[in-house]
Amino acid sequence: MSIPTNLMTPERLEQGYVIVLPGIEGKSFLNRKIVRGLVRADVPFGIEIHDWTYGLIGYVVNLRSQRRHREQAEIIAEKIARYREKHSTQPVYLIGHSGGGAMTAFTLERLPVGLRATGGLMLVPALSANYDLVPALNQTERGLWNFSSWADAFMLGLGTMLLGTCDGKHQSSAGMTGFATSVHESCNHIGEHQPRLREVPYRREMFHDRNFGGHFGPVSPKFVQHWLAPIVLGGEVRSCSDSGTPLMASATAPSRTAESPPEERQRVR
Repeated sequence: MSIPTNLMTPERLEQGYVIVLPGIEGKSFLNRKIVRGLVRADVPFGIEIHDWTYGLIGYVVNLRSQRRHREQAEIIAEKIARYREKHSTQPVYLIGHSGGGAMTAFTLERLPVGLRATGGLMLVPALSANYDLVPALNQTERGLWNFSSWADAFMLGLGTMLLGTCDGKHQSSAGMTGFATSVHESCNHIGEHQPRLREVPYRREMFHDRNFGGHFGPVSPKFVQHWLAPIVLGGEVRSCSDSGTPLMASATAPSRTAESPPEERQRVR
């Protein structure tokens, strides 16, 4: 399935806005797979890939250059601010894979006070497990979702121990281990009804949606369609059915669930 070229039309932007942030490889078939999954789920929003990197040739610099991270985070934050000027109530989501997951946090914490995105989805982020997410969380309406996997031990275990995380720590990343208990405690102090940090660790049910637990599992179009798109549409990952498709719980705000093929609709609530 090819990606439509008209995903940033005024009609789509009237309904919402999704920015996909690539990993340190830059714009590639991997982030296009994320877009493909959103399109399959009939997400009606404007969708674009923002390549914040120097490209594949500069992948180590992409990983470690705090100057590049800061400059690009400010550019993306400005995009959100411009969108919010015309669309103050529509959903705005960031979806970042690996280094893009770290950029999701960096971008949100640079939004002006009083301007918030709806939420951020971090797919195996190359960010240290102790990174303070409170500033980023405060700039969202619904919160952050961290999709992690212990099976991502090569890239986000050994790889970030040797080369470092995007925030400069030589340790396993939150994309492998999840965020530390101290991070969750800090986020919980924001308030019971405030945006939350949600952990979505890998589980065997995800295998059915072609996420096999490795570094590139969360970009599977089928996984994006069944696990990420419903969140973007206002739902929440609550639990899994025996067949592997997540059951959706209503969010505080009015919600929608992704449209499923006829044979799968009975699995989505």
